[in-house]
Amino acid sequence: MTIVPTSLRRLILALLFLVIGAMPFPAWTGEHEDAGKVIRIKGSDTLIKALKEWARIYPEKNPGMRVEVSGGGSGNGIAALINGHVEIASASRLLREREFNLLSRKRVGQIPIPHVVGRDAVSVIVHPDNPINGLALHQLTDIYSKVNRSLTWGDFGVKVPECPDQKIIPINRKNNSGTYVFFKQTIFEKREHFDSQILSMDASESLVSMVGQMPCAIGYVGMAYVTNTVKTLCISREQEANAPCVPPTTASTMDQAYPLARSLYLYTLGEPRPEVAKFLEWVRGPEGREILTRSGYIPPP
Repeated sequence: MTIVPTSLRRLILALLFLVIGAMPFPAWTGEHEDAGKVIRIKGSDTLIKALKEWARIYPEKNPGMRVEVSGGGSGNGIAALINGHVEIASASRLLREREFNLLSRKRVGQIPIPHVVGRDAVSVIVHPDNPINGLALHQLTDIYSKVNRSLTWGDFGVKVPECPDQKIIPINRKNNSGTYVFFKQTIFEKREHFDSQILSMDASESLVSMVGQMPCAIGYVGMAYVTNTVKTLCISREQEANAPCVPPTTASTMDQAYPLARSLYLYTLGEPRPEVAKFLEWVRGPEGREILTRSGYIPPP
């Protein structure tokens, strides 16, 4: 048996790797015979309840189709759409300017299309024992601002049982949340920011649970996450004492009398392919609207 010197074996292997590396392997694009049968959606945790139900029921009505859903926040969903990882981004807010700019660079000629699939009222919540019933938008600004870390419930004319020093404890969502962005844009001027020391929660359920256990706390969530463990406040737009304080109801959300009413979106890049368009049509049809209502939100008019 002929023994090949080690140096020669190394040379042969090196040449082999060079040849393989030069071969014209086709790029993987994610396209295969079943690609058209899968609809991928990522984004809003606010919409996740309805999305999971849509993803469960739609394939039952359309055999062979599969809808894959994941959360992570509106920002992550929009990023996934821009990077081509999903067909649909779910979001509880409009796109930011920098997202449009990034899209124009990475997806030349492709326009993001927002499909309104629902309405929501971002509900301001406190502990059930808190006697306060409502706040104005400027008071929410004071509570969540950088410069008002020493505010107490006494500053708003109430005394909260089991809140030892009466100091207000605001609770926030993480900044990848569409609810975070919407709330921030509503209560702050463009250059103002949240107090960086405010506790932030990844999930709406966690925020509700914490407010329900902390008498001093205040927070905000989509209306579908409100439970009987917390108390919902009415909100007024104006600073005047006689300004109407509007609760987050279906009627006040639909006519936008409630100051924190918003739309819920499914975004596509350009006109969606036929399978995606059919899914969106179903979501906005009678069955999809019924599922949205059961999930705690309001179908669009």
